[in-house]
Amino acid sequence: MSNLRRALQHIATTAGATRKRFPAEAQQQLHEAVHAGEAHHRGEIRVVIEASLPVGHAWAGVTPRERARFLFGALEVWNTMDHTGVLLYINLADHAVELLADRGINASVGPAAWRELCDELAQGLKQDLSVRPVLATVARIHALLTTHFPSDGGDNPNELDDRPVFL
Repeated sequence: MSNLRRALQHIATTAGATRKRFPAEAQQQLHEAVHAGEAHHRGEIRVVIEASLPVGHAWAGVTPRERARFLFGALEVWNTMDHTGVLLYINLADHAVELLADRGINASVGPAAWRELCDELAQGLKQDLSVRPVLATVARIHALLTTHFPSDGGDNPNELDDRPVFL
């Protein structure tokens, strides 16, 4: 896709489109799903759904993976005690899904598992651009974290905000 075409696609994909597909009720469902699931493991999940990149980023060719890496740092997903933060990033204009995990969880869960979840979510969103496929993916992330970093019944602080971020 040319830079111009991509930039125009990002200009045309507005925050209003995101609010239409993910209204307040859907945002609350995501918040509750992240919060409830984190009670079962020592991981932390952040969900970011971005309508479009800033036009300068789209024009410059910033990839969804690069944007996810930036947000991973900016939202301090890396800053958890056990290094088990996970960022689920969705870019609507690029029809892209990225999952980034901190080194603690990456030592136990390989890139193939994350790629499978990304591919499934991208396909799910292609069929149903709503909160339902995102909730299913959040549940699968929780299952992976519960398997590899179960809550041991001790202190399990909520280290990151559970509310989804909409950009």
